[in-house]
Amino acid sequence: MKSLNKSIRILLIILTVLVLGVVGAWIGFTAYISSYYRADEAIINATEKELELLVEDYSDENGTVFLPKTQSPKSVIVFYPGGKVEYSAYKALMYRLSSKGYLCILPRMPGNLAVLNIGAVDDMYKSRSDDYDLASGLDWYLAGHSLGGVAASKYLKKDAGSGAVDFSGLILCASYATEDLSESGLRFLSIYGDRDGVLNMDSYERSRSLWPTDSKEVVIEGGIHSFFGSYGIQKGDGEPLITNEEQLEETADIIDKWISEKDR
Repeated sequence: MKSLNKSIRILLIILTVLVLGVVGAWIGFTAYISSYYRADEAIINATEKELELLVEDYSDENGTVFLPKTQSPKSVIVFYPGGKVEYSAYKALMYRLSSKGYLCILPRMPGNLAVLNIGAVDDMYKSRSDDYDLASGLDWYLAGHSLGGVAASKYLKKDAGSGAVDFSGLILCASYATEDLSESGLRFLSIYGDRDGVLNMDSYERSRSLWPTDSKEVVIEGGIHSFFGSYGIQKGDGEPLITNEEQLEETADIIDKWISEKDR
């Protein structure tokens, strides 16, 4: 009997430690995701006003879609936000891309972490599949900033051929692939700023071996990590030599030129 009671006490202690461990981990994770970079509404509102005659957008619980008003979409761009950055911080870039003729899809990520839902594009597509009829026959590109780019590369490797849509290429902004896409047949574009103080360049250089054959790299002079979105300057980032608006416009021009090269 004493042996049985001792075993029960040991089991209760183990269970208590496990429960406390889970609760502690959950509290820590909740605290971690509760601290994130907020969107700079001034830049976003100014961009929206500037391009209101060229772009319209609508949102639901899954994210926001941007449509060109004055032309039929040339291609579709799905953009995964950077880690711990409010997804709406990328609206200014989406407005600029959409004004150049792209249907842009910006998913809202759980906890502001794209790695928690790498299949966000499938969720948005399935919830509004009828809205994407106008995208029939167009090339789809998956893009991402920082950790969002990592999540995008994981999606393309994990769900290649089995997702809601087939993607023609991957666009990384201040990011790097963690999956081997060298034999994927995807087009690949990497953009980063030469003043970036956040991007791990060692990891970036090692990732080159994972790039597809059809790859291109563009470095923005005076650009930084944070200015692919509009959320201020991230801790540890470099000192920019260009404005946030200038980097967003240059980024949109680079992406537009690269996508358009396919049809030449």
